[in-house]
Amino acid sequence: MEETREEIHTGWRVWAERGLAVALLAFQLMAMSFAMVPIMVHRLVFLSLCMLLVCLKPPKSKWEKYTNITMGVIMVVQIVYVLLSAERISLRIPFIDDPTSMDLILGVALIAIIMETTRRVAGMSLAVIVAVFMAYGFLGPWIPGPLGHRGAGIADFIDNQVLSPGGIFGQPIGAVIAYVFYFILFTAFLEVSGGGKLFIDFALRVAGWARGGPAKAAVIASGAMGTISGSAVANVVGVGAFTIPLMKRTGFAPHVAGGIEAAASTGGQLMPPVMGAAAFVMAEVTGISYFEIALAAAIPAILYYLSIFFQVDFYAQKSGLKGMAKADLPNLKESVRRYGHLMIPLVALVVFMGIGNSLMAAGLKSTAMLIVLSFLRKETRMLPMKCLDGLVSAIRTLPAVAIPCAAAGIIIGVVISTNLGLQFSSFFLAMAAGSKFITLIAIMFVCIILGMGMPTISAYIIVVLLMVPTVIQMGIPVLAAHMFVFYFALLSFVTPPVALAAYTASGIAKADAAKTGWMAFQFTLGGFIIPFVITNDQALLMQGPAYWVIWRTLISVLGIYVLGGAAMGWYFTKAKLWERVLGAIGSLLLIIPMAVTDYTGLAICVFILLTQYRKARRLKFPADPQTKPNSQES
Repeated sequence: MEETREEIHTGWRVWAERGLAVALLAFQLMAMSFAMVPIMVHRLVFLSLCMLLVCLKPPKSKWEKYTNITMGVIMVVQIVYVLLSAERISLRIPFIDDPTSMDLILGVALIAIIMETTRRVAGMSLAVIVAVFMAYGFLGPWIPGPLGHRGAGIADFIDNQVLSPGGIFGQPIGAVIAYVFYFILFTAFLEVSGGGKLFIDFALRVAGWARGGPAKAAVIASGAMGTISGSAVANVVGVGAFTIPLMKRTGFAPHVAGGIEAAASTGGQLMPPVMGAAAFVMAEVTGISYFEIALAAAIPAILYYLSIFFQVDFYAQKSGLKGMAKADLPNLKESVRRYGHLMIPLVALVVFMGIGNSLMAAGLKSTAMLIVLSFLRKETRMLPMKCLDGLVSAIRTLPAVAIPCAAAGIIIGVVISTNLGLQFSSFFLAMAAGSKFITLIAIMFVCIILGMGMPTISAYIIVVLLMVPTVIQMGIPVLAAHMFVFYFALLSFVTPPVALAAYTASGIAKADAAKTGWMAFQFTLGGFIIPFVITNDQALLMQGPAYWVIWRTLISVLGIYVLGGAAMGWYFTKAKLWERVLGAIGSLLLIIPMAVTDYTGLAICVFILLTQYRKARRLKFPADPQTKPNSQES
């Protein structure tokens, strides 16, 4: 009887989730096409539907059960109230037209629900940070020194956060509604149709046979999947569940396999053309076109993956690891025959964006094309129930993106109203005493700390608000400044002590979490160098003369190659300590875009590689044994 009751509970939740998914899609298409839905109304209804999805998840306790019911009722009331008051809300002037009593009540309730749902989907760390910023917004008059401010009352706080487009319903949630939603939809349909399997099969066929093959395949597959998944943790789960066991079977230690997968999965959000959800937010915040951002991100992303790839190769040589047997490699022709047609919409997605289609139109057209082309093969056909599964899969992902963006909106509202961003800029510039390098190092640590344990979008938004003004004040261009903080907010996923992607991988690998975290950190060393390169010279962002872009790219490849060998203690053979130290110095000199440092770093790197090559040759081809006695006698 208990099982039957559980099945009933599960059944109504499934159908409620499906109904909500269809309703959200219909509302989104209506609001973004033919219906004139005011911006504030659109964003509030969208967010309320996302939070209702959280309330549909099975409760873990009685308290959570009653909380779900309470939040669900409030969200329904909120939606009805906003729809009935749509004209007034769209015409009111923030901070001039006083909010009504119902505005205040529902506004407080909305913030409370955002805090609770943020705790559930993004973890306690983000909820605590939001709470700290809220407290700062209220307690300004009692804070001594330059961080003090005039503070805000409840009415002003609700007006700023809920009833104006500068708080909860600001740019981050706007980017989710206008762009991210459609790419999440496309990604979910591609996964459900089976297109994701082709990425893994292709990677294994290309690199699986080489030394350390499964690890190299993991790097390739994670980069391909990560660009559309938009989540480091989700990428670890999706790709790592297949690649980590393969790595372990071919000789990789469990913590090393987990570290490689975590490093590769994290970088997916750096890889064009889609780059995950944070790139859309960057386009919204900077005013730079998404296509320009994706183009600028190409070389740094390739360098990031080459850095991991080189280290994997060094590790495989050092450990004597082989590749997969030919019999175990997937049949790529068969995979292409089954799933190759599903790559056409992915190519079309890039083409649509390149010819000037809006991101919404590009996402919808590509999804429609995917559904049509899926009927070319029986195993990929997107029949109605499969389409519904794809839609539900997309909608399940949505709260993990939309709710942290709403929570980050609260932080944005507080930072803007209290002028906190400029205060941080003044503090860091004063602390560094005019040193650009010291300032960037300090900002790197702050970005990593603020990003720990949080979704990428939320981490990026917070560091943009607090750190980017400082970076720009040092004369660094806007795009390079945003890329700098974006990289380090993202690298928090593989930086101990709170390395979420690494800890997820350690669970799959059945390895020690701390060891996996440190290995992931080691494999992403190149990622820690790239942001400093682009702040010194924007050639890697494809800005500047073509010859300079090519030169800087080539010496950067050499630099991360030598740095990878220094990290692994191996180039062509085992490296001595002095070779590792000198190699690291040479690679770091290549960061500075000056002729003297370029040539000095180049000379050091070439010297190390030639020394290692000669040593490896002597070990492989020792002197003729017949000549040894004579030499000994003499």
